[in-house]
Amino acid sequence: MQQSFNMEQVNYNIQTLKDTKSTVDAMKSSVSTMKKEYKKINIDKIEDLQDELEDMMEQTNDIQEAMGRSYGMPEVDDDELDAELAALGDELVADGDSSYLDEAMSAPSAPSREPGADSIASKNGVPVDEFGLPQLPAQ
Repeated sequence: MQQSFNMEQVNYNIQTLKDTKSTVDAMKSSVSTMKKEYKKINIDKIEDLQDELEDMMEQTNDIQEAMGRSYGMPEVDDDELDAELAALGDELVADGDSSYLDEAMSAPSAPSREPGADSIASKNGVPVDEFGLPQLPAQ
């Protein structure tokens, strides 16, 4: 029995070593491939491309800004707009007319039980489900 176990352990170790060798070979191959590919890449060119893209984005924003100009419209100050909005709010409070809420106040209340519960009854003493079909007896 012990000999069998020892042989299994030896086989396991051999397989583990083969797997490790395969992993190391794959890692060596990956490093070699990565080195070759990195030689094809020039970081200075990438930085130049990034700078060009940034310049193009700025130009696009300038174009959009120019296209978004309005003609003949007076310049409006944000503080003036805020003051006007506050004044409108004061008018609504001073008005006191809340008749527009009457309809909302008279709306029906939310259901307090499961929809269709009224239709769950019994026909001829047989309980029915929400679709009006006879229910199977519980076992």
